[in-house]
Amino acid sequence: MSDTDLIRDIVRAQAEAWSRGDANGYAANAGEDLAFTNIRGQRWIGREHFVRVHTSVLNGVYAGSRLDAEVEHVSFPGENVAVAEILLRLSNPKGMPAGISPDADGGLRTRLLEIFERRDDEWTLMACHNTTVIA
Repeated sequence: MSDTDLIRDIVRAQAEAWSRGDANGYAANAGEDLAFTNIRGQRWIGREHFVRVHTSVLNGVYAGSRLDAEVEHVSFPGENVAVAEILLRLSNPKGMPAGISPDADGGLRTRLLEIFERRDDEWTLMACHNTTVIA
């Protein structure tokens, strides 16, 4: 399997875990030193924080939601680095975080940039930055 296919599989597994409400599954490939920024511009460091934040939203405003992920592009700027550009579509949320407005269908579209590093022959999520798509 190609590295591009492996990255696509990780993203697919993330979306499936989200749709199950499984924050630990969503973080399965996250590095302990992961840096991430959410759609509101809030930033955290560490897998533990990533799981905690996603547990909160998956049990809160996004409980019962479905996440669809379309990998638009994967590039490899270095030998052990992969960058995935992903279009996300969140449907069926209970609500939205403060300051975030749903689209006309009541869902949310975002663009997620994920950066992976190959560690011990596995792709590990090292950084992600998510931003809302305004139509």
